Amino acid sequence: MKRARAAHASDTLHTAPSVRRRRALLAIPVLGTVVLALLWAVIFARLSVERDSTIHDSMASAAILSSALEQHTIKAIHQVDQITRFVKFEYEKSPGDFDLISTVEKGVVQSDTLVQVSLIDEHGTLIATTSDPHPKPIDLSDREHFKVHVHANDDLLYISRPVRGRVSGIWTLQITRRLNHPDGTFAGVVVVSEDPAYFTNDFYNVATIGHEGVIAVVADNGTVLARSTGDGTNDHPPASAVSKGGAARNAASDPHDHTHGAFSASGIYPTSEHASGIYVDPIDHVKRIVSYRHIDGYPLGVLVGLSEREEMVDYNHTRSVYLLMASFISMAMLGFFAVATGLIGKLLEREREMTHLVEYDLLTGLRNRYSTLRALRLDVAQTENIGRLALLFIDLDNFKTVNDTLGHNAGDIVLQMTASRLAETVGHSGTLSRIGGDEFVVVVKGDDVEQRAVTLANDIATMFATPFDVRGSAFVLHASIGIALYSVSNESEIDLLKKADLAMYSAKDAGRNCYQFYSPQLSHRADHLMKWEQQLRVALTEEQLFLVYQPKIDLTRRCITGFEALVRWNHPQHGLIPANEFIPVAESTGLIVTVGDFVIHTACKQLAQWQRDGYTGLSLAVNISAVQFWRGDLLETVARAIAATGIPPGKLELEITETVMVEYPELVQEKIVALKRLGVRIALDDFGTGYSSLSYLNRFSVDTLKVDRSFIQAIPEDRSVCVMVSAIINLARSLGLTVVVEGTEREEQIGWLASLGPVEAQGFLFSRPVPVDGVQALLDRFGVCGWPRGAAPRSRTEPSSNTALSDERGGR
Repeated sequence: MKRARAAHASDTLHTAPSVRRRRALLAIPVLGTVVLALLWAVIFARLSVERDSTIHDSMASAAILSSALEQHTIKAIHQVDQITRFVKFEYEKSPGDFDLISTVEKGVVQSDTLVQVSLIDEHGTLIATTSDPHPKPIDLSDREHFKVHVHANDDLLYISRPVRGRVSGIWTLQITRRLNHPDGTFAGVVVVSEDPAYFTNDFYNVATIGHEGVIAVVADNGTVLARSTGDGTNDHPPASAVSKGGAARNAASDPHDHTHGAFSASGIYPTSEHASGIYVDPIDHVKRIVSYRHIDGYPLGVLVGLSEREEMVDYNHTRSVYLLMASFISMAMLGFFAVATGLIGKLLEREREMTHLVEYDLLTGLRNRYSTLRALRLDVAQTENIGRLALLFIDLDNFKTVNDTLGHNAGDIVLQMTASRLAETVGHSGTLSRIGGDEFVVVVKGDDVEQRAVTLANDIATMFATPFDVRGSAFVLHASIGIALYSVSNESEIDLLKKADLAMYSAKDAGRNCYQFYSPQLSHRADHLMKWEQQLRVALTEEQLFLVYQPKIDLTRRCITGFEALVRWNHPQHGLIPANEFIPVAESTGLIVTVGDFVIHTACKQLAQWQRDGYTGLSLAVNISAVQFWRGDLLETVARAIAATGIPPGKLELEITETVMVEYPELVQEKIVALKRLGVRIALDDFGTGYSSLSYLNRFSVDTLKVDRSFIQAIPEDRSVCVMVSAIINLARSLGLTVVVEGTEREEQIGWLASLGPVEAQGFLFSRPVPVDGVQALLDRFGVCGWPRGAAPRSRTEPSSNTALSDERGGR
């Protein structure tokens, strides 16, 4: 029954593409019609958007101009206001001796738009004007501005509607202010007659509002106070400046003089149109885009109108271009669909080739991540696969080193060879895929899947034991394998792959070159690791990491030769955290490179400070993580730190554990030689804890040998250990190396070690690691080798609020 369902599914998968091809051929004419309809719909929608955008931009431009005109008008009113205040002040100061003409000539800046300044007494009679030294007493008590000031005892400025002056004979705006007697009673009115052009002159040009644009100053009742259009037509004539004669009157009184046009007070904007919008101008019947702004404190407003016809010129041009373009595109699309009908068959034939490219890895020919997850999704969707499906996640160990050593082209060859070997090893027992980089996956299905997965993992490990030979270089690669079993019904393909990935990392933590099964504890460990990784990133950003320093003591002279810099974490919740608790997290997440860079730069800065303070004999040692040694840009980091701080390179010592030197010794030697060229010293750290080889001492040109504390703890009681330590120290000295022993905690140890000759020691007996502010006390206590004790200068380093935290290793 299952085989029948599988065969039916296979037939369905094979016939589906041909059905899709036939439907595609039939759909072409329909698709062409739909596309053309959509094209024209988009064109008309786009034109609608363009039109709305043009109108919006024009409204915005009109608003900007009206705002500017408002400010211009307010400024103009304020200028006239100053004239009225000046005349009022001078008149009320000495009304008996007041001479209007001399006062105006003395205190008023001349303007082409200022027609005249006049005085009206309390009876409404004209008593003085700047246009006539001896004016006739004309009764102006019927003027609106006179009546307003008679009844309103205030100091407010009043602007009248345009009137024809009885003295000047010119259409003007009467801008007035009340005059008072010394006792505060009404004394008359000062009148400034301004040409209405005063509000619009020098404000615009044709490029700003167009030939059919308009600007206007309008009273609240709709009366036009000033109005100008873009073609230069004003609804008023320009007036003469302040004059003493009647030339201005004579020019204005000539009814046949239309050089500048004639002002007409008949222009009125209905109050209903005192708003922004698009409407036909009631004066010249031009449809405009209008922005109106009322001027606070005055019974008037400003209006700017831009001709709709002029503003829509660009839109109309764009509309023509769009329609023409749509027509050409329609014709081209008709031709395209005709040709496409003939070509679609050939294109569909290539679908299989394209599918192969999408689902298979180009380098190895294996199925890729996409294809694997798609197939795995179908597998986990079938409940009968529960307990009958296993996923092996294979990751090559130290493949990056192969790339760095032999180059990426050789790395590609290694991946192809690995894929070929894996395919031969897996055979028909599973489905092999390459999901990225140096990661491979094998899906195993069937009965007794757990035992079959173990057998396959062992076969793969045996296969990797055979050396690879690439371009004359022979080497052995290993692989870490994680195994996850499909045992939960609601588990997705991503969950299963993640479990196998976690199991693979567990295999790497277990020493690599092995396999591990997934267990729920791995997920908890991954979550824990992620939490601490996030907190460590915050620590790097917020400068929660700091350095402590442990002295190295010359046992013969009992003085300090230098310090070892050790990193600590001042966690805001958990307090001080030693390096051995968070460094593994940093190494597993890759943050160790950033942490290592911080330690190197901070240590070099502190060494430079000691140099400036006069402690030129001090050296400083920095631990280099194995991960940082291989992954970090160590050479450039050290070079930058030395160049930035200016320290003597010979005073900086990099401590590298012997476990780093075991793998790929040729590459290790190359890196160490490059570091030695910078002038820094190299120390072989933790000697005796790993694959100790005396050949390392000579091969890698180290300068210092650090004997691990595990040896020191047993002396002087354990005779065999004493013999080994004595042999190591004598051999190191014979090679010219400096010897440093770690973990000295008792005087008996110090006495025995001192008897062997020049040896340096670190340990709690002398000092635990201390923050920078505790270094000076150690210098005062032990002195610096080469300096008389007590003669060294005081350190000027800033005190630190951190306290020292002992290293669990005892030597740090």
